[in-house]
Amino acid sequence: MGNLTNQENWAAHERLRMVELCLWWRGWVGRSDLIEWFRISMAQASSDLQKYIEINEEGILYQTKRKRYEATADFKPHLATPNLDEAVAVLLGANVSMAASRSDSSEASGGQWAVLQMPMRRVDLDVARRVMMALLAGKKITVEYLSLSSGIKGPRVLHPSAMAWDGHRWHLRAWCEQRSAWRDFVLGRIQSASWPELAGQKLPEDEAWNTWEDLKLQINPMLDEGKKESLKLDYGLNSDVLEMRVRQAFKRYWLAEMHLHEEGDPIVPHFVIPKASS
Repeated sequence: MGNLTNQENWAAHERLRMVELCLWWRGWVGRSDLIEWFRISMAQASSDLQKYIEINEEGILYQTKRKRYEATADFKPHLATPNLDEAVAVLLGANVSMAASRSDSSEASGGQWAVLQMPMRRVDLDVARRVMMALLAGKKITVEYLSLSSGIKGPRVLHPSAMAWDGHRWHLRAWCEQRSAWRDFVLGRIQSASWPELAGQKLPEDEAWNTWEDLKLQINPMLDEGKKESLKLDYGLNSDVLEMRVRQAFKRYWLAEMHLHEEGDPIVPHFVIPKASS
């Protein structure tokens, strides 16, 4: 009785989800997989597999010659939506998010996978800690901030309201007392931060943060039909138009990710390739 698999139990549910992951991405699963990953007994592994057969009877069959359970051609997941990053991590031993944070590219690659190494964006952990404490407690902090747009370094009194990730770096969304406006601050450009203090100030609504925009991009009409079809396949499009919903405050960063900018708001490249010396 002790080996019966209760799907409502969190640990059992995770084991069943792993069975499904293997069947979906690899096409098969064995008792040894569960024993190795979860350090459970052979009897418990057998019980887990029998439980999954009950859940997805039409999608799994046992191959006696290979002594393993295999997915049928019409297998469909029942417990979770398939996630490619998770599959790469589990089945290829590649923790992509961890590997991407390593500075040594030789460590961040394997025989069947690789990570494109990008320059690291630094974040001072003590600064990040104080920012997070102020954000969670609704307090304010005084920071020393070096602005890229103005090139000026100076103190700012900030009222943090949210954190945001643009795919490359962390931003702090905060009310700036010096500018009397809601602004974005790149976390890595904050050189120091005070201990959080009581705010005692009612702030206006952050309209740009709370407003969502439906953005539309068109595939470059200068491209030939073959290239257009390639992009439509790449982005899963049924037409030449790509539509996304983004916060108004993040519109500029989203466009930058697509190598675009709005008229009157050019984005100056941070780096250039130096000319070869003669």
